Amino acid sequence: MPYNEQTIRDLFYLWVQAPAENITALKAAGSNRCYFRISGGGKQAVATYGANQLENIAFFAIGRYARQQGVKVPTIYVVADDELHYLQEDVGDISLFELLATQDNNLLLKKTLDALAFMQVKGLQGFGYTQCYPVESFDRQSIFWDLNYFKYDFLKLIRIDIDEARLEKDFNRLADYLLTADASFFMYRDFQSRNVMVHDNEPYFIDFQGGRRGPLAYDLASFLFQVRANFSEQTREALLQHYLDALEKLTTVNRPIFIEQLYAFAFFKGLQNLGTYGYRGLFEQKELFAQSIPQAIANLCSLIDSGKLNHLSTNYLFEVVQGTRYKVQGEKVQGHSSFTFHPSPFTVTITSFSYKKGYPHDSRGNGGGFVFDCRGLNNPGRLPEFANLNGSDKEVIDYLEKESLAKEFLQYIFAALEISICNYIERGFTNLSVAFGCTGGQHRSVYCAEQTAKYLVEKYKVKVRLVHREQRIKQLLNPKP
Repeated sequence: MPYNEQTIRDLFYLWVQAPAENITALKAAGSNRCYFRISGGGKQAVATYGANQLENIAFFAIGRYARQQGVKVPTIYVVADDELHYLQEDVGDISLFELLATQDNNLLLKKTLDALAFMQVKGLQGFGYTQCYPVESFDRQSIFWDLNYFKYDFLKLIRIDIDEARLEKDFNRLADYLLTADASFFMYRDFQSRNVMVHDNEPYFIDFQGGRRGPLAYDLASFLFQVRANFSEQTREALLQHYLDALEKLTTVNRPIFIEQLYAFAFFKGLQNLGTYGYRGLFEQKELFAQSIPQAIANLCSLIDSGKLNHLSTNYLFEVVQGTRYKVQGEKVQGHSSFTFHPSPFTVTITSFSYKKGYPHDSRGNGGGFVFDCRGLNNPGRLPEFANLNGSDKEVIDYLEKESLAKEFLQYIFAALEISICNYIERGFTNLSVAFGCTGGQHRSVYCAEQTAKYLVEKYKVKVRLVHREQRIKQLLNPKP
């Protein structure tokens, strides 16, 4: 559901005991949450809407605990019964990222790293982590979520040739090494200068809803190697030493081992960044993310070339990363100037999903579109021979087309879609969403989404974003000339 302005107004009245006089929408950057500055009765707050309830619950739990321990995070004033709308302290509009581009902020950077070290070691000490989302701790599963993000949302989208078996072996080797780090601290997970607000010349931390128990080096690597901040080697080294000095006042540190781990986490985080930029930039076609791809590749290649990753036995993965600089948009990528972004005039987003996990989120913000229920088709998921297959596998396709009315079902859908597609293209619209749901989001919905994607690409020559949500698979299908 979208945000509800009346709910926001009711929350403000509950907090202030006076009606809201002004509500102004705030820019959300890369987030899917909606933010509003709301004021009245001499008070002001930031009203927030987040569509993921479990993510919000994690944010509330971490934020309240950290605030009690003295960490500078916004105070959460009041939460709606739906746990989707809430009011929090207004810590201004200026992020550390914006200040980095305009002035020398060496002192502020050091303050930020002091606060990070405190939050990691002391700020969440004793916190239970049971409400963290989507997992309590940094583990092999979450490592592979990010590595597969890199593989499927970047490598597959730029159509680079890879040896899947060799890549998987290197993924496992990298995971083995990362899991040797002490993971008993708080891990912010998205610690970067855009998530540090500067209020009264003090850093305040926001967007920590993905926090969990994990290693110290992950967050420092995220911060020092963030693509758009583009710190120099000299600055990185000075900040690293300052952070280690601050950390040693809070816990025991083996500096050589920490630094070795830091570069491994920087490499890992860089892979995850490319997955994000591929998905948000190439798949969702948000140009700001796409423009970050060349620098992200350059940072990873620089790490590899420096020899600081020689302790990792992942030579094939290094080869794959180095090969990407020649593959993005078919050009040799050495900097932003050689990367071109070409948005498609009309794109259909087709999603398969499980009704048990709710309707898919509309990332384009348009609302509407089609949702088709596939549960009227015979369910292959009830048969053991199909348990480990999905609707893109030949065995499942043959079963559905023989044992159910799958083809007839799709013909009605194609006819319905034709009206909208032709009308939308004629009127200059750029997007249409189509979703297919079934019980588990594995067989019937995947089959229908796949068949519909192929049909639309071939007949209407439109671009299709294909998302199998429960399978964590995304593809970009381009029509042939």
